[in-house]
Amino acid sequence: MTQLINSTIKKKILKIIFSALFFISCYSEATASSTLNTIRISYDNQLNKARIVFDSNKKINFQVNNVDKKYLRISLKNMSLIKNFRSPVVDEKYIKSLVFNKGKSSLNFSIKPNGKFKYKYFSLTQNDKYSYRLVIDVYLIKKVKKVKKVKKVKKVKKNIIVIAIDAGHGGKDPGAIGKRGTMEKDIVLSISKKLYALLRKEKNIRPVLIRKNDTYIPLRSRIKKARKFKADLFISIHADAARNRKASGSSIYVLSQHGASSEAAKWLANKENAVDLIGGVSLDDKDNILAQVILDLSLSATIETSIKASSVILSKLKKVSKIHSHNIGQAGFVVLKSPDIPSMLIETSFLSNVREEKKLKTAKFQKDIAKAIRDGILDLIKQGVI
Repeated sequence: MTQLINSTIKKKILKIIFSALFFISCYSEATASSTLNTIRISYDNQLNKARIVFDSNKKINFQVNNVDKKYLRISLKNMSLIKNFRSPVVDEKYIKSLVFNKGKSSLNFSIKPNGKFKYKYFSLTQNDKYSYRLVIDVYLIKKVKKVKKVKKVKKVKKNIIVIAIDAGHGGKDPGAIGKRGTMEKDIVLSISKKLYALLRKEKNIRPVLIRKNDTYIPLRSRIKKARKFKADLFISIHADAARNRKASGSSIYVLSQHGASSEAAKWLANKENAVDLIGGVSLDDKDNILAQVILDLSLSATIETSIKASSVILSKLKKVSKIHSHNIGQAGFVVLKSPDIPSMLIETSFLSNVREEKKLKTAKFQKDIAKAIRDGILDLIKQGVI
């Protein structure tokens, strides 16, 4: 019985001794000073991140705090520095400063990132390559500039359309003369001025008068003047005459293909013309075949646009005047021979017809004709023809 009691007492004593040894072991491990070997810093441009690694010979007892959201404070408990410890060089793009000081039994680090940041941390145990580590990732938050939303009023740039208005004849050239002595040059100048006044009221149109008064201007000079103004449309206004005194009504003509071909030859032969064609394209440095092709293309496109424009304006003239011909006429009129400006010649009515001569002299009919041409021009702009 005594032996049994002694055996039980021995077991309890041994248990107490082993327990004491375990706690002593744990305490000594916790209180034993660890050594900080290195601090390694790497950077990731894509993630805008700095990684800071604290490398120690033993498991690291640490505490991380974010102070005022301006810098990180890392406290390494029971930690000392290895001899010949080297403080790492920081990249100021990511970290403004890394400062540390020694406490009684700890190392305290203060890390100030370069701007607003977020962070995460974790610890790693030793392996074949590294010892114990504390890893802190600091992510810089990219600054987003606050752009004040300003309501932008879209300014619509209106293309200014230049309309060259050519009053036919003038000066020593009276044009057709009616039975009552009405001169074409006077009638068409009056209509041209009325058209000019109407177009001036339109914001996106700039009308120009080729002839402002009773002066004689050569036909090719009229073309040059229109090109100088960089006209988008050339309108030559006339009053017709015919042997048949009963002939009446309005009609419109554009350049014929034959007239275009003969004009191309003249342009190629003219040194002044060869220097400047449509859009400043020079023919002077081109061989004759290439220059001919360029001119033909330019003239063909101009004639095509002239026909479209004439059809629209003729449809407006139908509302105020009898139409002499419902088809667009084509002829070799010199005044229509600009290779890069859509051009038309409008025969408003026949001065050789007594009734129409009387009508042409009235301000009302002249204004009606001008309004019809104006309306046609506005439609051409809306349709994008010019």
